[in-house]
Amino acid sequence: MNTPTIVVTLLVFWLVMGLGFLSKYVTARNKGKTRYEAWTSYEGLLFISSIAIPLIVLLYRSLSG
Repeated sequence: MNTPTIVVTLLVFWLVMGLGFLSKYVTARNKGKTRYEAWTSYEGLLFISSIAIPLIVLLYRSLSG
């Protein structure tokens, strides 16, 4: 894949994961749960990993040449 395709794919992935997490977060907060419980749900952990993993891969590729 070329660079623009990778960037668009990554942005769409972040959008979908972010919307899924936002839905879970609002539901959890309406039920009176804490922010920690919302962030440690499956949706929260997947959202965090969808941001962290591409950044780690980008750093690895830039450092390894």
